[in-house]
Amino acid sequence: MSMMNFGANEIGKRNITTLINQYGDILSDLFEHISDMLFLMSVEEVSEGEYQFRYVLMNPSAMRYAQLDKTAYGKRFEDVYPAEKAAALVHMYEKAVTSRNPVHQTNEDDIIGESILTPVINTDGVCTHVFAVTRDITERKQLEAKLEFMAYHDVLTGLPNRRLLELQLERALHETKDDDEMVAVLFLDCDYFKQINDTWGHATGDAFLQMLAERLQACVRDEDTVSRLGGDEFVVVIRHVQHPTQAEEVAARILKAIEEPWQVQDATFTVTSSIGIALFPLNAATVEELLNRADEALYLAKETGRNQFYRFPNE
Repeated sequence: MSMMNFGANEIGKRNITTLINQYGDILSDLFEHISDMLFLMSVEEVSEGEYQFRYVLMNPSAMRYAQLDKTAYGKRFEDVYPAEKAAALVHMYEKAVTSRNPVHQTNEDDIIGESILTPVINTDGVCTHVFAVTRDITERKQLEAKLEFMAYHDVLTGLPNRRLLELQLERALHETKDDDEMVAVLFLDCDYFKQINDTWGHATGDAFLQMLAERLQACVRDEDTVSRLGGDEFVVVIRHVQHPTQAEEVAARILKAIEEPWQVQDATFTVTSSIGIALFPLNAATVEELLNRADEALYLAKETGRNQFYRFPNE
């Protein structure tokens, strides 16, 4: 039986005051090596529906988390914490008392804590204590956040990947339908990127792509987005476009920025790029069509000489 279940299933069956008086030392020894944080608080009703709580028992994990020691026993939340934090704790514990059922709570403070607060009811039907078990789930939440980030971002550059790009484009197209604005997609890659890897090695190639991501982001506004699809393929989404020439101006700025000399690790070189441009709703009605048209425009930019942009013709 885990400690998280012990509070809800067992402790309410006993008279907790008798249990503490008779077996307090044994309980302290039992709880000492449990990694979960255990708090036993006494309940005092100060007026109808309002309560105060006093520390009765904590295990070492709880003391470390709460930054308290046994001198806190008998003290209220208000005696050991600032008013705002004490009020939040009182509110949380009051929910357990008034509901007369275990209450689940997740708090994000210095750690992310997942708690179960179990009201302890005596033989007279009075809630005399609340037994709280808190588990530190910070690492789990951090791992979940990392996995979620990895699902939507490119590992090498940290930019949005295709999955997130498509979601962002869907949102941008939806928001644009009621306006007289357009959304531009710039599909780009580097001319002869393979030569960088072949000449300087893949480590230099990866470092170059990371620096390229930074240069691309510096060429657009905060409201625009840069995504990496893989290899040296990047997509820039420009929002709130009033005229196609705005997209062309951004493309020209990107071409110029990429042409600037590169110092990557021990390598010094220059590189050019090609860009295909497509606009919603001029060239496409859906995200898939918009990306395909920009890709077709990129192909034409390369076929007609590279180191240039090509805008898909208006339909």
